[in-house]
Amino acid sequence: MNLETNTSSVLRYGAIIGIIIVAVGAAMHLIDVPYSEEMMTAGIATIILTPFAGLLVSFATLSANGERRYVIASLALIAITMLGMLIAFWLR
Repeated sequence: MNLETNTSSVLRYGAIIGIIIVAVGAAMHLIDVPYSEEMMTAGIATIILTPFAGLLVSFATLSANGERRYVIASLALIAITMLGMLIAFWLR
């Protein structure tokens, strides 16, 4: 498994999907379709969470390749990111 290929694919497709969702939501908003703002919010959330998904894919790829040092580093990054998300949700 190739770390760069897997991670870049997740980041690329996640960003594309998020942009499409935002664009569909914006088009829906222009023609006054209900729930258009929720659609745009879902697209923005997709764009925001895409790097976290890339980190998870990197962890899985590193685990499959037996890279212990980098698996531990990626686990630390996942923990720090999740802690940051929890704090952000708690403070809002």
